[in-house]
This record gives sequence, structure tokens and C-alpha cells, in this order.
Amino acid sequence: MELNILIGGRAGQGVLKISHTLAKAFIKTGYYVFNYRDYQSRIRGGHNYNALKISDKPVYSHEEKDIDFIIALDQNTVDIHQYKLNSRGYIITDRRIKANRKIEVDAEKILNECKAPHLSINVVLISVLWKVLGLNKNVLREVIFKELGELNAKVVDRTFDELQSPVEEIRDKKAYNKKYYLTGSEGIAYGATAAGLDIYIAYPMTPASPVLHILAKLKDKYDILVYQPDNEIGAINMAIGASYAGAKVMVGTSGGGFALMNEALSLSGMSEIPIVIYLAQRYAPATGMPTYTMQGDLKYSLNAGHGEFPRVVIAPGDPSEAFRRTIEAFYLAYKYRIPTIILSDTYLAESAVTFNEIKNTNVKPGRYIDLTPGERLYPYYKITVEGVSPRTIPGVNNTVVKANSYEHDEYGFTTENPDMGLTMNEKRWEKIKYIEEEIRGLDPYELLGAGKKLLVGWGSTKMPAMEALKHLEDWTYLHISYISPFPRALKDIFESYETIVLIENNVTGLLGQVIREQTGVNIENKILKYDGRPFTSRYIIKRLEEFNS
Repeated sequence: MELNILIGGRAGQGVLKISHTLAKAFIKTGYYVFNYRDYQSRIRGGHNYNALKISDKPVYSHEEKDIDFIIALDQNTVDIHQYKLNSRGYIITDRRIKANRKIEVDAEKILNECKAPHLSINVVLISVLWKVLGLNKNVLREVIFKELGELNAKVVDRTFDELQSPVEEIRDKKAYNKKYYLTGSEGIAYGATAAGLDIYIAYPMTPASPVLHILAKLKDKYDILVYQPDNEIGAINMAIGASYAGAKVMVGTSGGGFALMNEALSLSGMSEIPIVIYLAQRYAPATGMPTYTMQGDLKYSLNAGHGEFPRVVIAPGDPSEAFRRTIEAFYLAYKYRIPTIILSDTYLAESAVTFNEIKNTNVKPGRYIDLTPGERLYPYYKITVEGVSPRTIPGVNNTVVKANSYEHDEYGFTTENPDMGLTMNEKRWEKIKYIEEEIRGLDPYELLGAGKKLLVGWGSTKMPAMEALKHLEDWTYLHISYISPFPRALKDIFESYETIVLIENNVTGLLGQVIREQTGVNIENKILKYDGRPFTSRYIIKRLEEFNS
């Protein structure tokens, strides 16, 4: 069983909240849900919608067409999306809204009888859907009560009383098994708390802001300081200072904010003060389309900051992976005293996916702080075989801990000596060898499917690609999670396939450029999408058929 449902309305009509509420009701009934959010950059008005795909099997992306039900909170939703209905589809809406093939209800009458606000029309309409599908009212009522309170639970009761028998019966006969439903932003936030996050610092910027909101709600539960400074320059410099003092710190931003952080990123690299940066990409350049998706910052994340210094760049592909990759980002940053960057995008950050389990990682992030330093002046940059110097923090045994943005000697004193410059550069870069060894044990890439042709991508493209694989027996999808250091084993994989196609949400095929730089393999066949909207499985299947022909 599969259902595609679209819920649309103006900003302020509760489209997002009611879509998540409906998703939770389906999950409680035993189904899997993928929930995609499309919204404009405004507080009120405009047009927002959520596209939900419901299935009795795991589902990994949404559909933009072949919609079974449109829940229209306003006339605009009908006018914009009516053409997407399939031949069996219906529009569920208030009787005052004009539409063909609609199931209507007098929402105003129901709300007046319940003394509920007009905003609760969204509860009326999803109750109509639930009754139309013949699903158990008590499940929906229980979820509505938990999410929206007793008054809206009464709206469910009254709506069911108003309607006739269901149009079709899809009630699941299987026992309900616990499932996890989370967005990419929640995966990042919960991963950070699991890694021992102490401080999160961010200036609000879509699509990174949800992590700020989530951690603000969790701060008391996990004893986290969540701070919003007045700009991104302040955010990353505060974070570096807090990390120097011993805290586990993460900053969050999007492209324009990350641009302001570049100088301090170099400071982290030179001073070897660890930091985790959450970079959520959006449609760019400049302000672009703030609430829409793109994968345009890949090479920027690899090269940002002046000078050369080691870094790790990780690009998770779904919310479950975002959880464990965030833990790994903290582990690598603090063990090797480097900046790590977690690359997300709007599609990953805002979409919610259902999982049977959340896969954990096998690493346990520590603080890697020497609490018993013997020296009065600590060798903060001591030369070691691995390139990683022992680290302590100010105030431990009255030890002086000198960090420096200038080139420095082992004790942090500024130097312009060429021999010391050579030694310190080699010390910093020696870490990469050991980081590469670590990453080999962290599944830096995944091969999904068993076809003889290879589709290659990164980040959120994993989700629609996995959905497309259900219909593509000839194809395997290679999802690359670790962009830097780049997994060396991939060269052999590329050379074992005759047909390779690159898929990315950008204009120039940025991952393809990295692959060519790192392996010498030039992927000529590309599927590139750069209109601000993510891939769907149907889009991928259609484009791959072109390569088959």
C-alpha cells in the first residue's frame, strides 16, 4: 500500500504542525511516512505545503505528482496543485472552496459547535481523510490529544459524527511496532547531545535554525548552554574560546553565515582548537532562495579559510545517518584537534523520515584533556609521532596554556623561524594519515543495491535514490558520506563499473570534480538539478531511462 498526500495552505495555518501530527497517526497505525516540507520565506501568507508518502514498507522520499489526496486549507492550494491528482484522487476541503473531485465538509459549522478557533480547520480536514480511509478514529484522536490538546480531540469526534461511511478501507492488520520518526535537524541535534555537547552557538539562518530551536528545548534536559550572538563572526570565535576552555562546542549556520566564519575557521586550524561546524546548505549564491535546497557548498566547505590545514567534512544522507555522523564529527574533532564540518541541506534538515531503528556508531567521543599536567608552561603544540599534541585547559594545576593564531613553537610562542614553520606544518598534516585510518572503520561510503550500473551521489540525494532503487534492478547507488579525507578505496570501485552516472543538486557537479581530483576518474554522465527543489524517485528513474536508451 502506498498513499501520496499533499497538505497546503498559507503560512500561519499550521501546515507543518498538522502534517507532522498526521504522520505520527499513520506511524502509530503501523505505517512508514516520509514528510517533505516546501515553504516560502515569510511569516504569514504566501503558500506552504507538505508532501507525505505513506507506505506499509520503508519509504525514503516524497512524490510531487500522482497525489491521492490534497488537503486544501485555502483556494490557492487547489489552484496550484489540483493538476497533481491521480485519476483516483480527491481534494479534501471546506465546502466554501471551489474544486473538482472534492470531498467537502462544513468546517465552520463543526468548529462553531466545538467552540474551536478557525485554525483548527486543519484538524477537521485530516479527520475527514482519516474517516474516508476507514482508519481507527481512536488512534487519530489519541495523537491529536497529545499534540494539540483536548479541544482539538473533540473536533475529531465531531467531524467523524458528521461524515458518512468511508470511501475506501486501508486499515492495517499488522501489530504496531515502535518506529522512529525524525528530521535531519533532529538527527543532528540528538547526535550532538549524544556526543556530549556542552555549548551550541548559532545566529539564526535557514535551514540551520531548526537545530537551534531543538537544542533550545533540550538545553535543560541535557544541561546544554544554547546561545544566540549578534552575528556569525561572534558565534565561531566564542565557540573557539569555549573549546579552548574545555567545552564541547558546535556552531550552526548556512552559506552566507559560513562565509563570515572563514577567518575563524583558519584560527581553529592554526591554533588546533577543535570545533564542530554544522553547515546547512540552501539555494545560493547570495541570499538566493532562503528556504529551498541546493548542494552548492561542497567545495567551499573543503577549501574555506585561508591557508592549508587539515579538516574533516562529512555529508550524511538521511536523519538516522545524521545522528551517528554528528557523533563521529565530535569524536574526530576532539581527538585530532581539528575543525570538522557536517554538511546538510534544506531537504535533509526539514524532511522527516520513519525508521525501524537508529543505527549508532562504534566510536565514543571523549574530551581528550590532560587533567594532570606536570609542566608550569604546557607544551600545547608538542611534536608527536601522530601529529596530535596532548591537550590541557587553563586552570588545571595552575598550568599556563598558550594557544596562538600566529605560527608558534611547541609552547605556543610566536615564531617566524623557517625550520619551525616547516616542522609545525608537517606536524599538523601528519594527522591526516591517522584520520584516514579511523575513517576506514566508520563506513565512509555505502553501496546500496546490486545492479551492474553505478549511480553516485552524496548528502540528501541518498533518500530519493534509495526510493528509486526499488524500481531499478540494474543500478547500484554509491553514497559517499566522508568527503574529506576522501576514501581511497573508491577508485577501485569506480574502475569496476562500466556505466557510472553522477547525481547532484547543483549546477557544475561538485562531487564529480572532487572525484576527478582524488581518483583521476572523470564521470561524464550527470544528472544535475538546481531549481531549488530536491530530486524525487520518479525524476531519477525517468532520467536514468535516458541513459539506458
